[in-house]
Amino acid sequence: MLADLGRQVLGLHRAVVDGRAILDDPVMGRLYPSAYEGDDDAAEFRRLASSDIAADRIRTMTRMVADLESALPAEGDEGELQLAVDAEGADAWLRALGEVRLVLHVRTGQDRSELTPGVTDEDIEQLRDVISWLGFAQGTLLEALE
Repeated sequence: MLADLGRQVLGLHRAVVDGRAILDDPVMGRLYPSAYEGDDDAAEFRRLASSDIAADRIRTMTRMVADLESALPAEGDEGELQLAVDAEGADAWLRALGEVRLVLHVRTGQDRSELTPGVTDEDIEQLRDVISWLGFAQGTLLEALE
């Protein structure tokens, strides 16, 4: 599931690089907030910096997704997922987990009319549980780095 969420966030970052991003999407507003108060200055900053910021975020999210995919057990195998990451990987994981949490947090806080049709209260509660688990995972990784 985390790899799937990571791939979805990758799609948001790739849309920035490709010029397909929906800038008034609340998620994009949180991932790529305005750097300036004035519309012209903010637009110029986005034009100059967004692709570079997105490329860095693509790199870190790709690292997390690739680590997860390489550690997944063969289909039909059950058991714990275990993987090891180096210091660079840990930094990528911390950043990627934070981005996934941010996206889920924004989506679960949106008005129902802005969400995909059919999203239920139970779906929202499950996503909030995922947000909590991701926070636990980030905290555990930070503790391991100390």
